[in-house]
Amino acid sequence: MAATGLPNVVSTDSSPSPHPGSRLSSEPTDIESQKAPSNAEPKTDPNLVTWDGPDDPANPQNWSFGYRAFVTAIWVYGNLCTCIASSIFSSGSGQIAQRFNVGSTVVTLGISLFLLGYTVGPPVWGPLSERFGRKWPMVIGMALFTIFCIPVAVAKNLQTVLIGRFLTGVFGAAPLSLVGGSLVDMWNPAQRGVAMACCIGTIFGSPVLAPLMGNFIVESYLGWRFTQWLSCIMGGSCTVLVIFGLPETFAGSILRSKAAAIRKAGNPDVHTAFDGKQKGIKDIFVIFLLRPFALLVTEPILLLVTIYQAFIYGILYLVFVSYPIAFREVRGWSLGISALPYIGMMVGILIGCAIVVIQTRRNYDGNKAVVPEQRLPLMIAGGCLLPVGLFIFAWTSNPNIHWAGMVIGSAPVGTGMYMVFVQCLNYLVDVYPTIANSAIGANTFVRSFFGAGFPLFGPFMYHNLGVAWASSTLGFISIAMIPIPVLFYRYGARIRSWSKNSKHT
Repeated sequence: MAATGLPNVVSTDSSPSPHPGSRLSSEPTDIESQKAPSNAEPKTDPNLVTWDGPDDPANPQNWSFGYRAFVTAIWVYGNLCTCIASSIFSSGSGQIAQRFNVGSTVVTLGISLFLLGYTVGPPVWGPLSERFGRKWPMVIGMALFTIFCIPVAVAKNLQTVLIGRFLTGVFGAAPLSLVGGSLVDMWNPAQRGVAMACCIGTIFGSPVLAPLMGNFIVESYLGWRFTQWLSCIMGGSCTVLVIFGLPETFAGSILRSKAAAIRKAGNPDVHTAFDGKQKGIKDIFVIFLLRPFALLVTEPILLLVTIYQAFIYGILYLVFVSYPIAFREVRGWSLGISALPYIGMMVGILIGCAIVVIQTRRNYDGNKAVVPEQRLPLMIAGGCLLPVGLFIFAWTSNPNIHWAGMVIGSAPVGTGMYMVFVQCLNYLVDVYPTIANSAIGANTFVRSFFGAGFPLFGPFMYHNLGVAWASSTLGFISIAMIPIPVLFYRYGARIRSWSKNSKHT
């Protein structure tokens, strides 16, 4: 789930943060600075266009709760569409391999290339958001995502399928890249925690939900092509919903439109605080492409947290090749029934989402900034749950043992992955608030490559080692990762004091 910098994923403090697979928004520090001054405050420039007081109905933070919830639901649906598309392709891998006479590993490239598209999209959607607002980049992204689902659905050769999958990933990154900024535009810090938790839960859980639908579709007379038509239908419905139902939430765009109306009425001298602040090509190159890699080799916190989160992201997409082996090949289940164990992981993700929301709200203090290391206890807890679930899954995988053990083991895997993933994002943005776009850019790039790579070697690992030892290997690696958040919980403040890029020193 790659993506540009995200606002605070589920945090409720005033600093924004990042999202799965893709990053969730424009640069956090930029977002916070984009809160235009109110006309209720004294201002020296009579031609500066701002909000008409703190209760200005044009300000998205003053919209009714119901309307903001409706707008949030549109963003959640957009992310649901693209994230389901990322993994529903796996349901038809057998039929696709048979249709084009290729091996299953080659077909798995359809998932990997989609995720690589996630790395290309964010450097485009983030700057577009700053220049044109949230709505129209979202319209363009969803429309092109919908269009490029069609070649995949009607493809006569595998090359068309793979190119189409890559392009749907590029344009499907739009909602992932833009949603965080829009939620920061609308919700205050306390409310934002719940909104972002729901959104991240959707982004993280949708790929797990997709095989539940896709496997039964492929098993029916509809076949694998309809899974791509379903993505097209969902994307098209979302595009219509965005065009007619999604308002602009970016303060810069709203105030620039207001200034344009005033100029048209006869005052050519008015301007906004956002005029002239758009990033140039050089700024975009530095923020999104150059600085992220420099940070990876100079910031130990960023490097180690990124490795941990990338491993989690890799496991998420490895599931789509390991579960078919564990339940179809080993236990002999049908295609549709073999998708039902994903429910266990979905339940775990929902539990993780609830835990993060409750704990974040409990820790929230509107008068006190959140210390970055406050994020880490939940990350440590999630890190401990993950190997427990993996070992349960591994050692109940023998077909002579009841399948319920594997499904039960899937729940702590889902909970652990979600808790680690979300808190990693929160921690990075808390540690690097002034360069969050670059930090999350580096994180997203590495993470997306893990997500793309794990499904490629996964079948070889599970076939050669067997389900028990392959899953146990992941469990042992996840145990080796637990000291990362423990180290930063104990020594994080001291390590941050050595960094010139950390605000909390």
